[in-house]
Amino acid sequence: MKVLVTGGTGVVGTAAVRALLAGGNSVRLFSRHAAEDAARWRGEVETWKGSVSSSQEVTGAAEGCDAILHIAGIAEERPPELTFENVNVHGTANLLQEGERAGVKRLVYVSSLGAERGGSDYHASKLRAEGLVEAYPGEWLICRPGNVYGPGDEVVSFLLQVVRSSPAAPVIDAGDQPFQPIYSEDLGAALALAVTRRDLNRRVLLLAGPEVTTMQDLLDRLARLTGRDPVRVPVPSALASLGAQAASLLGVRLPIDDNKLAMLREENVIRPGEV
Repeated sequence: MKVLVTGGTGVVGTAAVRALLAGGNSVRLFSRHAAEDAARWRGEVETWKGSVSSSQEVTGAAEGCDAILHIAGIAEERPPELTFENVNVHGTANLLQEGERAGVKRLVYVSSLGAERGGSDYHASKLRAEGLVEAYPGEWLICRPGNVYGPGDEVVSFLLQVVRSSPAAPVIDAGDQPFQPIYSEDLGAALALAVTRRDLNRRVLLLAGPEVTTMQDLLDRLARLTGRDPVRVPVPSALASLGAQAASLLGVRLPIDDNKLAMLREENVIRPGEV
């Protein structure tokens, strides 16, 4: 099977491309840095240069492909170009249009666990994109993974750096919001299966690891791993939100912006009874 993969250079995408290749599939990687990516994979993948937010650059990318695995998306905005609407929503619309034009039989879209109930702008954009996917005339599958951890991830790697090097670790509210993380390689393997398992069609799959944890529990584990346990400083979410908004107005980039704070306040787990 020949698969067009967007977002194939991130933590999740790299694992998914690796799993697809291991399964005997061929991959065309859609990327803004095609030449560098081709060198990185040493000729194992084809590349197509472009941005999903540009319909012109997307046109032709899916020609000759049997499936599209659409991972590309942003969890943090950098206006005016990189916004949730431009990338997560319009980018998905562009891929769907290209898939229909090229006669691609199957499309797998990577959304986010909690998209249907989350209050953040990020989750709202993912839910709008899901609605577009559900109108695709071919086979489609929506995958909602939980927080992803693995080398280079945005959450655990950042916390590990804090525990290793900082005298204090900020904790939003009580740090007891539950989340259900999934290892990047496990998610990559699951997405590769989602592409090739054509019996899974017109469904929403919830993907998460076996354990439910919290920020406090995660800090406990990292403290045991590193032998360092920084002082934990509770920060009310309202105060953290004001600080993040002020930093944004001043043009200062923080590791966690106001949108990510909103996601931290939400439960990110598979609830009993959910399929």
